[in-house]
Amino acid sequence: MTTTGTDVLEVRAAARRIRRRAQIAHVFHVVLGIVLFLLSWQFVAAPFSPLYNLVPAPIDAVTHFGENLFFSERMRERFVHACPDLLEEVAFQRGRMSALPDHCFGYVLHLVRTTRNILIAVGVGTIIGLGIGLSSLLLPWIADLVTPIAGFFGTTPIFIVAPFFVIWFGIEYPLLTTIGVVAFYTTLLMYFFSRRAAENIPAGIIESALTRGGNRRSIFRWVYLRGTIPEIAAGFRIALAGAWGLGTLVEVLGPQMGGGFLIRMWSYAMGLQEGPTAVVSLIVFFAVLAVVIDGILVLVIRLMTRWSEAGRRLGL
Repeated sequence: MTTTGTDVLEVRAAARRIRRRAQIAHVFHVVLGIVLFLLSWQFVAAPFSPLYNLVPAPIDAVTHFGENLFFSERMRERFVHACPDLLEEVAFQRGRMSALPDHCFGYVLHLVRTTRNILIAVGVGTIIGLGIGLSSLLLPWIADLVTPIAGFFGTTPIFIVAPFFVIWFGIEYPLLTTIGVVAFYTTLLMYFFSRRAAENIPAGIIESALTRGGNRRSIFRWVYLRGTIPEIAAGFRIALAGAWGLGTLVEVLGPQMGGGFLIRMWSYAMGLQEGPTAVVSLIVFFAVLAVVIDGILVLVIRLMTRWSEAGRRLGL
């Protein structure tokens, strides 16, 4: 039995149709999930719901966030601002600071600060974790030295470590609180992911490289590095996803800046209608931001691992 060119073209066309249908189905299910979530949220926030006073309607949360993003009258009343305490253009009148720009009394600077700190911390933790993890493949004694220590701290709940950082280092040093906690958490995760990714490489591939004259350095470069990229990329997604909640938690506990601080500030007004609306709007913002950045990361992973079937699966 022979296969003609027409048969090959028909098979390819059928494969494209199946792939197109799968993509359409994926988009449909995503949209359906969002719609069902919003309907459930609206139902919980309805006047007949017992949680009516605690859960705002979706439109109220979005409206509040938009109105307070660049300027918040309530923040000005409480003199909660995100600008340095001493500015050349600021005038002091009767012992109070005045003439601060409106953008100092808004959410945007706090949210930018949180986003910046978390991304910096994840980047630092990834570099340290991967550096130690991949170095241990060349020098096994590093793994013997680091693994017991990392295992000890890895079993410690991160929600216990976070208050320790805040209490020990204080709230004046975000480098040692928000950035410190998230970098610590990311370092542990990326170390273990890099080690596990190397251990998951089939032994047959390494043996084949050895029979072809490969040494420790060449095997590290051409086998371990390339073979661990897909799993390390997936681990990075997990670390980044957890970093948003952890970084915000640290700011809720201590620092006087950031999105977590705004959540703590509004939590004191939970008895008022505006309090729950503000808290929910900020939580939804971080959730949407995390999803958007994760989506961008998925595209990058797919471009980096187009040669790997495992990488394409992990990027989904």
